[in-house]
This record gives sequence, structure tokens and C-alpha cells, in this order.
Amino acid sequence: MQTQQQISLIAKAQMENQSQVATWQQLQGFFWALAVIGIYVAHLIIAGASSDYISTPFTYLFSPLTFAMITYYRLFQISRASSTETRIISGSPMEIAGWIAGVLIITFLVARIRMARHMLNFRSLDWEISSPVKFDNTYFELIAHFQPLVYPPRMYRACKEGILIEGWFYAMPLSFDHIQGVDAAHGSSVTSSGYYLATSSKSLMRIRVVDKTVPILISPRDFAPFLHYCEHQVAARNPGSSTHTSDTKGGSTATRTKA
Repeated sequence: MQTQQQISLIAKAQMENQSQVATWQQLQGFFWALAVIGIYVAHLIIAGASSDYISTPFTYLFSPLTFAMITYYRLFQISRASSTETRIISGSPMEIAGWIAGVLIITFLVARIRMARHMLNFRSLDWEISSPVKFDNTYFELIAHFQPLVYPPRMYRACKEGILIEGWFYAMPLSFDHIQGVDAAHGSSVTSSGYYLATSSKSLMRIRVVDKTVPILISPRDFAPFLHYCEHQVAARNPGSSTHTSDTKGGSTATRTKA
């Protein structure tokens, strides 16, 4: 009789323990849902604040990886509770690396598609001056600014409407109507604040935009003609704008191209 009571108490304790585990798992699921919703809302807010001037905001590049890793972790937790034969996630380093690589490949492919669609808006423009980026060993001085790592530029274009910064997976148009001034930034410290969409600190050109607190810095290879063209366009719209060509360096003649 005493043995049966002990067995009954053990069974009751096991049931209570299982109930507590189930409750904790439900709470975990609830907290994970709140976290994912919070991250997604933050993703929408940050992306919405920058999507007006760049085709692929920063969050569009790295939010998919964040959500993918959360999904992987949750799948791993579920798989760990199941039998070894039915597990779909093993948690091995190679599997994690493959998961990350797959997500990044898809993300950058989508970014290229977004960029191509964005570039269709400018197909009717006749770019009067174009310049590839200037790339040298000073690029590594700019890495601390993070933007060169995330948004490496490929080509700079300009026409009477504005400037187009073209990267490998993004396009960033800047209308001359919203540009307050342009000047050479060779003498400036590389540690100064700004969006460094540049690959060289030796041919930095500073673009001051009306609605931005920090300037955008670019590095066209054909520095002098590109800067002179932009100064002329800004001065035509803003007679009182601050533009000068101090400390400029000569470059090869830019060519007239069609987008």
C-alpha cells in the first residue's frame, strides 16, 4: 500500500514537472514572438527613414540574416526535442555556415534586382559626366567609418538634375535642388563625421545635403572635372551656396555617357 502511494506521488510530481515545462515553453514562445515583432517593427521604421534616398537601405541587407538566424535557432530547439532520425537541423558549424551563405546570396540577389528596378527611373536621363571610383590603399583608412564596407561605390554620374551614386547593389540619387554645397575634402581629417561612400581618402569630394546633418563624401577618379561640374550646377541653383575648389587634383577628362 505504501509502495503504491509512493508511486502515485512520483507520478504526480512528474505530471506537475511536465506541466511546468510546458508552461515555460509556452512563455518562451510568447517572448520570442514579441521579440520578432519588435525587431520587425524596428526594421520597418529604420528602412522607411532611409528608403527615400537609397534603393537598398541597410536594414534590407542585414535584417533577413537576423530573422534567418532566429528561425534557425527555433528550428534547432524543436529538432533537439525530437528523435535523432527525424531531426531537420543538426546545429553543425558547416550547416550554420551554409545557412548564412544561402541567406546572404539571396539577399544580395534581391538587392541587385531592387537596384535594377530603381535604375529604370533614370533611363531617360543623359548623364553629362561620369567617373568610376578612385581606389587605392587609403581605402583601409575609411573602413572605420563602416559605410565603405557596407556600401562600396562603383560609379558616380551627374547631369543637370543631380548626382547618382551607383554601387554594386544599390543606387543613391541626389537632386541638385537638395544639395546645399559641394567642395573638395582633401584637407579634412578622415575621422570627421559623414557618409563615406568613397574608396579613397585622396580624392574626397564633400556633398552637403539640405536635410542631412552630416555630409556625403565620394571619391571620383576624375576628381577635378566632376567637382567643377557639380559646383557649376549647385551655383546655378543657389547663388549663395558655398562651393570652392581648393586642394583639388586634376583628373582625366570625363566622358559623356547614357544610363
